[in-house]
Amino acid sequence: MDAKRELFESSIVPSPAQYDVLLPPGYDTSDKTYPLLYWLHGGGGPEMPANFLGLQAPRLNALWVDESLTEMVVVTPHCGVFPNNYLDFPDGSRHWERHIASELLEHLRTKYRIAQNRAGTFISGVSMGGLGALTIGLKHLETFAAIVAYEPQISGTFDKPDGYPEFYTQDFHDQNQPANIVRDKPDAIRESGVQIYFECGCRDELGFFMGTNLLHNTLLANNIHHEYKYVYGAGHVDESFEWRVTDGLAFLERAIHPPVMNTPPARTLSGADQMATDMTAFLKSRWDEIL
Repeated sequence: MDAKRELFESSIVPSPAQYDVLLPPGYDTSDKTYPLLYWLHGGGGPEMPANFLGLQAPRLNALWVDESLTEMVVVTPHCGVFPNNYLDFPDGSRHWERHIASELLEHLRTKYRIAQNRAGTFISGVSMGGLGALTIGLKHLETFAAIVAYEPQISGTFDKPDGYPEFYTQDFHDQNQPANIVRDKPDAIRESGVQIYFECGCRDELGFFMGTNLLHNTLLANNIHHEYKYVYGAGHVDESFEWRVTDGLAFLERAIHPPVMNTPPARTLSGADQMATDMTAFLKSRWDEIL
């Protein structure tokens, strides 16, 4: 199927609001309820370099046909160009975050046969959209069960970047940058069980790997499980993106249908301390054997 464009009246972003929607092949002939995947576009907007969701439709349809990805309704909201950044603007002129997490979500749950709960609601995005997916997903833990972010536009330090407008204070940065959000509310994120995937090319021309490395290390420091790929040789939205997209969707499929594995229970911080003690004792015993 092809993506189609829809309009609806909004009270919190420029109206009429627009979004593109891709329905799975079986949608029209079934009475099933499907998961919802938000797929947020990058800083060039939904038509740069071409229809964003339309470009992904053949890949998604192929994955649905060979049953390597669960059929779902995929939606790309039209949220302007960089530096809109999927933010709620302090001056009240637009509220992209609230639009996606509340107003548009309510509209979609009424119009389409999609999940009415967190377990079937996911958010993803590319570049500016990757930032939006992480920020909105981490701030709305009660709404989204999984986050998939490709080469997200994350700043490389906890400090607000230079050159931003006056309203973009350090406090505003803390509220809207993923690493800062993790730093400031790790317990809530850890306990929510939200599943997190993000990646970035090691040759990203915009340097976003500095931000993704910061986020990865902040998650690690707070014992928050996630999957991160620092992709060898890859740039920003280059030809490698063709197979990198599939990797992220494979993670999403594992989030929906976890593989059966005979694994030990996840270790707590105290368990990790015990593991380190055990490893120290093991290494000492082996050295004692050969010395």
